[in-house]
Amino acid sequence: MNPDQNMEKLWKKRAGCSFKRTIFIFLTLFLSLENAAESRYEILDFDTSLYPQVTVEMKARENLFGRETEVLITEDTGTAKKVATDYNLSVHSEPYPVHIYLSIPSYTDWEEKTWLLQFSHNMASIVEKSKGKFYLNVQSDDQFIFYEGIPSNKLSPSFSLPKERQPKFPMRSWEKVIQKMRADDHPNKILITVSLHSDWEDKFRIAEFSKKVISEKISFFVVAPNSLETTKLASYVNGKFFPISSEEGLSNLYKELTFATAPKVKLVYHSPWNFSNWAYNHLLVNIVFGEEKSLEFNYEISAFRTIYQKFIDPFVFYPVLFFFIILCFSILYYLRGYEVSKGKPSSIPSLEIESKIKKATDSPDQTRNRNELEVYERVYGEFAERTRENEIVTQYLERDEVAGELYHTCVLILKEGRSQGEQFHIKDEETLIGRGEQCDFILEDPYAEMIHAKIKKVRGRHLLFDCASSAGVLLNNRKLLRPKALHDLDEIRIGKTLFSFRGR
Repeated sequence: MNPDQNMEKLWKKRAGCSFKRTIFIFLTLFLSLENAAESRYEILDFDTSLYPQVTVEMKARENLFGRETEVLITEDTGTAKKVATDYNLSVHSEPYPVHIYLSIPSYTDWEEKTWLLQFSHNMASIVEKSKGKFYLNVQSDDQFIFYEGIPSNKLSPSFSLPKERQPKFPMRSWEKVIQKMRADDHPNKILITVSLHSDWEDKFRIAEFSKKVISEKISFFVVAPNSLETTKLASYVNGKFFPISSEEGLSNLYKELTFATAPKVKLVYHSPWNFSNWAYNHLLVNIVFGEEKSLEFNYEISAFRTIYQKFIDPFVFYPVLFFFIILCFSILYYLRGYEVSKGKPSSIPSLEIESKIKKATDSPDQTRNRNELEVYERVYGEFAERTRENEIVTQYLERDEVAGELYHTCVLILKEGRSQGEQFHIKDEETLIGRGEQCDFILEDPYAEMIHAKIKKVRGRHLLFDCASSAGVLLNNRKLLRPKALHDLDEIRIGKTLFSFRGR
């Protein structure tokens, strides 16, 4: 005897033959007839991005092979109808994955445990065949028990199913399962609730609970004894009720799950109207299979929709995005050149001619300074292209005085590093600083380079230069990016050594 027959026998022992029982059986038969009369086809989704080609994905409760000629497709604009004659009907080769969330009660004896585990095993097997996901919840008033991804071969009678008290408030567990389902964005998900009795103490919350289920758009199946509460719950949530005490009810449940995992049917047809994508039109589509009830959906054609469809196409979006990025950089580059030319209208060729004239008329000192400047430009790089941005170079070219204070006596005081407190007097026109023996101020710092920096006296001002060191020079905790005039109490950091510049 299989587990379903054992459970049926168990329920026959518990059930009476009262008038109330007869009413419940009548309601069950009525619901079964209603389920049998429902449409054998269901529209899942449709796509009009390739209009006039329209693609419709459906689910069918029967095999459509050989029934292509029974399909009737019409499009209604509100004033006229046309029949689509150019269409193609195909079936996907893979099943439609389903995510089943099964909520079962605990057990009181071995027969109930065997039936519950066998039922869970069957649900998990259906999910595995569809390549979906299976979740199991054990109802409890004290804690939330939830399993994810249990394989069907583990759900045997030896599975350690938690033994809890029969829940008096099962809707609390179902609400928590629904919260878990919110994070699941899969379109084909089903919540199956199993109950071994119907005397719930929270049955007065059926209407409130139903609103949550309907708002989440969840397929809801109720597997429970025939009672007013269970049938009411299935009706309120727009779900389906399957009596637990009959083989027919469980058989209908398996048929419903088979339909839920059936391969999707793809219908592709060419719109008979063939409107322009840039004109607004609203169309109502009717699809009829033989004598079945018609399936309906509507779609719009407009310029906004066409632009949106083109924009979300990756083959259009990324090239357009790349074009606008290049355009923005080009505009910024143009504005930068405009600002430079606006600041001084002289062009680069005129600067080169002017520099040649200056070289011919410069004094020996000016020629020497210019040669040193050219060497500095080659060391630092990019100064030949950015001469208009460099304050020192601009001052040299325009024969302006270098900004800064005039000091007759200058001293470097060692604040951090070896020989702290040592003073070095700057007397020469150029003072080299580094680890090399050729330097005027030799540092005992492994982080300093052989010639790390220099201080040069230009027109009475002391300028600090970075001799293209890899670590750089910090002036007042800022990296030295170009020559700067030194002021009293300025701090210079080279490697791990810190100086203080004093001038008077």
